[in-house]
Amino acid sequence: MSKAPLTSVERSAIARMQREAASGTFYGLLVVDGRATSEEVEAGYRDYVRDWHPDRFFSRDVGSHAEAIDDLFVQVTKAYKTLRDAKKRAVYDAGLSGRGVVVAQKATAAAPADDRAFEVRLNRRPVPSSDPAARPTPTISMAPPMVSPGKALAPAGAALPSAGPPVGARSVAALVADKMRGQVAEQFARAAGYYQAGLADFEAGRFGKAESSLYLAMQYDPKNATYADLFKNAQLKGRQGRAATLVAQGQQAETYGSTRDALAHYKRAVESEPDEGDAYFAYGQLLRKQEEDKREVMALLRKAVSKEPKRIEFRLALAELYGELKMGQNALREAQAATELDPTSEQARGLLKQLRQTMR
Repeated sequence: MSKAPLTSVERSAIARMQREAASGTFYGLLVVDGRATSEEVEAGYRDYVRDWHPDRFFSRDVGSHAEAIDDLFVQVTKAYKTLRDAKKRAVYDAGLSGRGVVVAQKATAAAPADDRAFEVRLNRRPVPSSDPAARPTPTISMAPPMVSPGKALAPAGAALPSAGPPVGARSVAALVADKMRGQVAEQFARAAGYYQAGLADFEAGRFGKAESSLYLAMQYDPKNATYADLFKNAQLKGRQGRAATLVAQGQQAETYGSTRDALAHYKRAVESEPDEGDAYFAYGQLLRKQEEDKREVMALLRKAVSKEPKRIEFRLALAELYGELKMGQNALREAQAATELDPTSEQARGLLKQLRQTMR
């Protein structure tokens, strides 16, 4: 039975939480007011755990978001431990103030109005504080004044003339164009920031984190080929790293005699679609020992050989399987290839001799 993939809503929620983790505050991560009580902080953390604890996604196909879910849980837990401790919270708030960050405004902005349709954790609005004075002060956004015919906009502090030329369509268009250019420039600046963070993680070997940051960079600047290329490389490296870890876990499970766990680890490793052959080889060989469908075993061993054609153990295993399936010519071809890879290999020479005698 295939695992259900993440929905578009869940993927958007993860991206939003990553942005908050990268450039927001602990209050925004927990979606609480800047002066929330310890009880409200704990409630925010519990809500997060209920919806986003990594264990909830064990039976889901999370793809490249696996490490992001784990990292976010670590960061949210850190936020919770900081904000529930009065001393740690005071030090943290002092640091925010030093950077000019207004905590209440940051926390209020964590769940924008256009997310009302979300049914995930990010829809929650900050819990109002029990202290009325602690509630965020609403910000009033003043629209530009309407300009009547015959009136012109005056500089700040200057006296308004009684009459003047009307504001033309070109002037309005220029204002709109300036605003749009500013928004685009801000998008590109954010994209560049996420790219630099992703590049630093990539060079440090933190491929899962690099993948998350580069994904965000691509959201802000989707036509940037540099971002896309590094994202693909981070995905590839991330898959290989996850597969190697799962193969090691499977081998350990085999050592302890836990075949079921070993099969589960190898299967997950293969689902990562690594570019190396170890995962396919380990999974195929264990299925072969359990006398499972040999056609599936053959597909796995062929995949291992295609990924790393110079690995003699892969060639020999496939040759032996071909022999069992009475596919003599295929078996001879693989055994011959193994012998050419290592002419001194007694196993390869012995198998080749045995196959030749069988086919006489």
